[in-house]
Amino acid sequence: MTATRMGRIATLAAGAVVWFFAAALLWRTTVPADLKLPSLNERATFGAKLVRDAERYERFYYLLWFLSTLVALAALVWLVRRGPRLASSLGLGRVNAGIITGVVVTTILWAVSLPFIYLSAWWDRRHGISVEPWGLIAFAPWLELLGTTLQIFLVLAVLLLLAKRFARYWWVGGAAVILGLAILLQLGLPYLARVDTKSPSPQLAATIDELERREGTGDLVVRVQDVDDQTTAANAYTVGIGPSRTVILWNTLLDGRFTRGEVRFVAAHELGHQARNHLWKGIAWGTLIGLPLLAAVAFLTGRRGGLRNPGTVPLALLTLTVVQLVLTPFENAVSRRYEAEADWTALKATRDPEAAKGLFVGFVEDLSDPQPPGWAQAVFGSHPSPLQRVEMAEAFRRMR
Repeated sequence: MTATRMGRIATLAAGAVVWFFAAALLWRTTVPADLKLPSLNERATFGAKLVRDAERYERFYYLLWFLSTLVALAALVWLVRRGPRLASSLGLGRVNAGIITGVVVTTILWAVSLPFIYLSAWWDRRHGISVEPWGLIAFAPWLELLGTTLQIFLVLAVLLLLAKRFARYWWVGGAAVILGLAILLQLGLPYLARVDTKSPSPQLAATIDELERREGTGDLVVRVQDVDDQTTAANAYTVGIGPSRTVILWNTLLDGRFTRGEVRFVAAHELGHQARNHLWKGIAWGTLIGLPLLAAVAFLTGRRGGLRNPGTVPLALLTLTVVQLVLTPFENAVSRRYEAEADWTALKATRDPEAAKGLFVGFVEDLSDPQPPGWAQAVFGSHPSPLQRVEMAEAFRRMR
């Protein structure tokens, strides 16, 4: 074995040790490791009819996802075969040809996804989840295409320039650039998210101020977004790091379906994400996952000249898609741990497990399956199932 090969093996081994150490630190949460959830009956908890309706509603989406994924993979495989000919026919430099090839691939993938997008919208309208008019539904994917095209243009421009300069090790610099972009987006996007929002009521604002003190988050910007002209579903989310930390509550949460205690728990949950630094940890996980992901792209495209060859761009996108599919269950497992921690933080802040249980039962009325099959939870479950969230609230109640 040559000294060069031994050095590479040692570097990989050291990198793997650092990766697993960092992952182990990020995996830790404040949810008690010995917390035992009671085993509740989903039909008794949510009602047999609601469970049947939610299961039927979700089964359609499982089928839709399966078919759309097969179609997208088939299109990518076809494009991998056509990529070299397409890139060479453009008559451009390597970087420009690679960017245009990537834009063409993205546009084709968008086109084959359109039937599934419209079927999804039809299903939501049929069940009263979406109230958007068909005119807006038909136009929305075109705006999405514009945004996706801009993203693929910028990302490919950076990666192809790095590949041109650094050949085999472009992926290291690429990971650093993507990390920087993720931080900039988390700093900047919250300001856009606040556009066309309004302040919460003085009563709700006072409740949130109290929760901020209890959870130690400091002052955050909390806004209410009007979405009742688009959906009947209720939701909330938090975005931003540092000075841009923001919590957005949908106005459908405040339409009278949920009690004050339930709305208070939602706010505490979103503040819990900020209290436990989940957005920073999400960026860290993105880096840990992104490095091997880009390394896999570099390895597979390297057999065809690497990203310096613009004809390998479809292969790079196919590799990203396949590896991302493989990693999805792991990514969802991480997300579920953080969502569970945010629930636990909210339970400690509100001391109101009954409100938590009422909230999760209310969420199922939007036809969210209270206990999906194990494979579906692994593939789609970014949150604990509603039944598991009710069980955590019950476990907290029994500890008091």
